[in-house]
Amino acid sequence: MDHLLPPDIVEAGRTFPSALAACSDLDTLLRLKGAYVGREGSHAARLMDLLKLAPKEQKRELGAAINALKQQWEEGLKSRQAEMEARKRSRKAQTAGWDPSLPPPVPAQGALHPLNRLMDRLVEVFRPLGFHVEEGPEIETEAHNFDGLNIPEDHPAKASSDTFYLAAHPDLLLRTHTSPVQVRTLLRVAQDLGARGGIRFLSPGRVYRKDEIDPTHSPMFHQVEGMLVGHGIGMQHLKGTLEYALRALFGPHTEIRLRPSYFPFVEPGCEVDVSCPLCGAKGCRVCKGSGWVEILGAGLIHPKVLEYAGIDPAEWSGWAFGMGVERMAMMLSQTPDLRLFFENDQRFLKAMGGLD
Repeated sequence: MDHLLPPDIVEAGRTFPSALAACSDLDTLLRLKGAYVGREGSHAARLMDLLKLAPKEQKRELGAAINALKQQWEEGLKSRQAEMEARKRSRKAQTAGWDPSLPPPVPAQGALHPLNRLMDRLVEVFRPLGFHVEEGPEIETEAHNFDGLNIPEDHPAKASSDTFYLAAHPDLLLRTHTSPVQVRTLLRVAQDLGARGGIRFLSPGRVYRKDEIDPTHSPMFHQVEGMLVGHGIGMQHLKGTLEYALRALFGPHTEIRLRPSYFPFVEPGCEVDVSCPLCGAKGCRVCKGSGWVEILGAGLIHPKVLEYAGIDPAEWSGWAFGMGVERMAMMLSQTPDLRLFFENDQRFLKAMGGLD
């Protein structure tokens, strides 16, 4: 439609955005407004005169071009004016209550996120028992994430509806738990396990699953897993270690109980509950009146997991456990919504100092 408009009007339309951006104050903007859409002598007024004189067969097309230009100019000017006025109000509000005799504000100091602090606390609880930290990649192979943990081919966790696979590398995935660190560590130390006399370690970190975001689920969350391998290790060693650790976390009067459960990588497996630390096992909203709160899953390492790493299960045995960091943080802080730990609300994060 530009062929119907005078060249100077076409040029004015082309340069309008840069002229608008160059307006540094309201006076300059008002002068620009007068030049483009003012009642007399403006580009818009000239266009209306042009429309009146145009041949009948051109009026419809020319009218559409003129309206489009006028709308573009008016909306741009209105938006720029609102932006300037808002900035002016903000500056006025900032200076209205300013007292030059007051000391300058102290900048906020950063701190570790509550989930990181809780993971550090878990590591410190186990450190006196000889546990160290092992880490692994968050992008894993199927072999480390599933096969080395005795997870069968038809297990639901292997489905693409549950696990994030990399489109360009179908054999790679975002790890669904921190257990692949156990597989990698056992493969690394298998040859000198005897010289070491066994191994014990924790593996804290981020994990990923295809969960919908809601108050109790997230596609990204945190786990801390522990493993001990040695000679003659049984369930009594697992129970004794967990009693020590959970009492250090929740208080000396904490009781634990083990309930049978199934996990492919341990046999036998169990769920571990603690007496509710918030009500003293009397019954409350957090423990749903039962006095107990499920805190982690555990069990004796399945012989096939040891065999996969080249370790003889007839000579060596061990246990492993895994706990969700967010679940523990929610229980300790009585936070009803998991999403609060990821939304970066400074008020919430400061209130979580009690997790230290």
